[in-house]
Amino acid sequence: MRSYSERGSPADFEVHYRFLTPEDGGRKGPRRQHIRWDFLYDGDEAQRDGIWMIWPEFLDDQGQPWPEGPVPSEGVAHMFILNPANRVSVHRRRIQVGTKGFMVEGAKRVAECDVTRILGLHANDGS
Repeated sequence: MRSYSERGSPADFEVHYRFLTPEDGGRKGPRRQHIRWDFLYDGDEAQRDGIWMIWPEFLDDQGQPWPEGPVPSEGVAHMFILNPANRVSVHRRRIQVGTKGFMVEGAKRVAECDVTRILGLHANDGS
């Protein structure tokens, strides 16, 4: 599979992530590149507020996407907003350096995230 950035728009923002252990409620299965985890803002509830199609692409220490397969339990990921209308109507006002959130499988939180950089969020035109 090609990286998300090779398929269109650049990443919207960057996060530092840490996967939760199974004992902390995280996933038991492997953590892999290009699993389409969604995003939940810290303070929101999945059932009440919904989750967002913002997908991670995990990066190695040189800032390059990891190949298909396992990824580290902690590191850096570029985040891609899949619905362009939501980029403009929701995420541009909610995402900033320091924003906290979670990668989720449905309502299950699998990783903690802290926004560390804004990338194409304001440049991506929403189309």
